[in-house]
Amino acid sequence: MKERQTALILIGCAILLALGSYLLLSDSPEETPKNTAQVKQTVEKPAQAPDWVNGGQEATPDYSPSTATPVDTTPPPAPVLIPVVKEPQTIEISEDKVVTFTFVESLADYFLHRFLPSGPNGKPTSLASAMTLNKYYGRELDGFAVSGNDIRASRRAVLDYAFTPTMLKTLYELYAEAFVVHLADTAATDERQYIEGKIQVMRTLTNAEIAVMLRLNSRRIERTATVLRAIGQQPHLTDMAGRYLRAVKAVERANGQMQVALADEKDTKKAGADLKRAILQRQQVKAELLTQLKQTCHSCTEAELFYLAQWSYRRVLNEPEKKLKTFETAADILDDLATRFINKADELK
Repeated sequence: MKERQTALILIGCAILLALGSYLLLSDSPEETPKNTAQVKQTVEKPAQAPDWVNGGQEATPDYSPSTATPVDTTPPPAPVLIPVVKEPQTIEISEDKVVTFTFVESLADYFLHRFLPSGPNGKPTSLASAMTLNKYYGRELDGFAVSGNDIRASRRAVLDYAFTPTMLKTLYELYAEAFVVHLADTAATDERQYIEGKIQVMRTLTNAEIAVMLRLNSRRIERTATVLRAIGQQPHLTDMAGRYLRAVKAVERANGQMQVALADEKDTKKAGADLKRAILQRQQVKAELLTQLKQTCHSCTEAELFYLAQWSYRRVLNEPEKKLKTFETAADILDDLATRFINKADELK
């Protein structure tokens, strides 16, 4: 019985195995799904040679023999700029027997000594004027062939000789060109003391400074020419200058009478009134004279105008008509000199 049960179990297992084998063999196989997405691989460009390999540098064949002398390819040193010293210009002139060429040199020194490359306000300025020029030659007649120790008599002799229309023209034609050239050359080549602010410096002037000096003095010369021309053309101006000098004398007389009255302990009321009236008269004449002169030169200072008026009056004494013509000639000469200064300044740019 027991053996029979065992046999039935084995038969059942065999049937199950056979059924499983049948099912596996009869089932059609399915394809396994595949990922069909394409992967694009980045293709790098092939490496290229630098531009200079393909033509940036061109080799030049060297046909020199092997025994050639080596060539120094070191760059030459930078050129050294050596300043060119301008030689003074030489001009041949004839020399006057009284007003010598030394006067030209002296006049150039006068202008240079009164030029300040850097004045009190930091700007170039010139202290040259008709007043300082007259005083300059009032102390010493440098350049004038005169004899004697009396400076006043010598000055009068020089003015009588030179201050005429004909003589002024002659002297100017002799020395004008030489003077301008000598002034510029001396400024550029001769060292001298120049005041710069509060200190003095020994040096020469640059071309730019020489040009400035010439332009500054050109304006001053033009102003003087304007006043001298007005004096020559308007005789009443010298008459007014004479009236002023007479008013000065009247004040001196009135003051003397006042001093006498005080010393004698007399009544000073009348003497005082006379002195006051004389002073007032002197002031009125001076104010009238300056008003007239100011109309001829608005940029001139009152001191400059007043000085020229008094100087002109002394020149026309005894020969008013002849000397007044000389003032016009002097004005024309000064205008021409101012133009020469400007032209020389332009050359130095």
